[in-house]
Amino acid sequence: MAPFSIRRSRYLALAASMVLAISACSSGGSPSPGASGAAPSAAPGGSEGAVVSAAPGASGIGGDVTVWTAWGGQELKSFQEVLKGFDPSVTIKLQTVRDVSQIALNVTAGTTLPDIGLPPTPDNVAEWAQNNVMKPLDDVLDMSDYTTNTFPALTTCSADPCVGIYVVGGKHYAAFVKSQVKGFIWYNPKVFTGTPPKTWDDIKAVQAPSGAKLWCATFESGAASGWPGSDDIGNIVLRSTDPQHYMDWYNGKLKWTDPIIKGAYEKFGQMVSDANVYGGTNTVLTTNFGNAGVPLFKNPPGCLFLEQATFITNFFIDPKYGGDPNLKAGTDFNFFPHPTIDPQYDGNVMGFADSLVMYNDTPQARALMKYLTSAAAQTTWVKQGGTLAARKDVTDYPDEISKNAAQVAAAAKNILLTPGDQMPADMQQAFWKSVLDFTNDPSKLDSILQHLDEVQASAYKS
Repeated sequence: MAPFSIRRSRYLALAASMVLAISACSSGGSPSPGASGAAPSAAPGGSEGAVVSAAPGASGIGGDVTVWTAWGGQELKSFQEVLKGFDPSVTIKLQTVRDVSQIALNVTAGTTLPDIGLPPTPDNVAEWAQNNVMKPLDDVLDMSDYTTNTFPALTTCSADPCVGIYVVGGKHYAAFVKSQVKGFIWYNPKVFTGTPPKTWDDIKAVQAPSGAKLWCATFESGAASGWPGSDDIGNIVLRSTDPQHYMDWYNGKLKWTDPIIKGAYEKFGQMVSDANVYGGTNTVLTTNFGNAGVPLFKNPPGCLFLEQATFITNFFIDPKYGGDPNLKAGTDFNFFPHPTIDPQYDGNVMGFADSLVMYNDTPQARALMKYLTSAAAQTTWVKQGGTLAARKDVTDYPDEISKNAAQVAAAAKNILLTPGDQMPADMQQAFWKSVLDFTNDPSKLDSILQHLDEVQASAYKS
């Protein structure tokens, strides 16, 4: 089995033994958030509310359930479509809460918590379990079905507590409901009609059309600005070294000034240089990550390639982010896997997963948690596009892109964690800021990495 990154986490001290072959857990070919979720699916701060009302006269358990998620835009619409399959007698009060600290603030203040919501940051997992802030799910879910059909890395861990998958005292406190793969290179097949580049040198050699740039990249995401670039750097690192060195890096055991990490920043610098990136440095630093793909579809095109996770297709079709709802997977956008840097590490792939926690034990919350982990719910979810299942037995994907994404993960030797999500908060913030600082002035790379070494020296002490 292979581990998945848990979106929006801060410090997942996962053992090296969790890096195992994906083939051991990928029957059916479905691979594994942010947002829980690594890279955030939306910028922290702000909220969107919605009520999914009970059907008049519907029979069922009735009542209501309050749900907080980090999903907005197309991701929220997809979730609402999934909820249509739930007990129609229950009113679902749905809120998008992009600030992952909000639940912790409510816990500290003793104020109202949602019935179902985002999981805590790893530093709170054991305490919240012990204090019954979040409720164990072992008598809520059909655990035989859940552990058999959900990717093993999301249900099984030798450590206790295993904060990465929210297992404390042998009990499960989070339910994993969907997943993503990172590091794909997205393009418009009507613009880029050549053979997908196989290596880093191949992609550098591609000639963009007159007036266009090779890359699109945008890093603005509120307090989390910089995370898309940190994912780009992570993808370069995991294709440049073995899993142990990669994990040593995010666990604070490999210096940022190490040649492996410095080399990754230098390659990343090739992507975001003024010569190669759409709009130049200012556009990269000030444009929201959700708008990154817009230039792919301009006429004339602004860029050829965009590196991002499978969820980015939600933004391609979302008008709120400059997207076009008429764009079609395969016809208007497609992807190819991250290019080879060192062939011996081609089997390394980055991924993450979304989970939900039950804060109030009610019949409605129990029923919804059980539904969301079902094959029926996750099949509906993947049919909306832009995501993959958390269950390995869900294979009915809506288009060739989703099927191909699942195949990439199924063929991977290792699905590795998103590095920034596994770091302590101070280290994570410094990493994200380093992305912005380096993009703004790459000549300062040595001093940037030295500063990261200094942060590392103190961030892992607690």
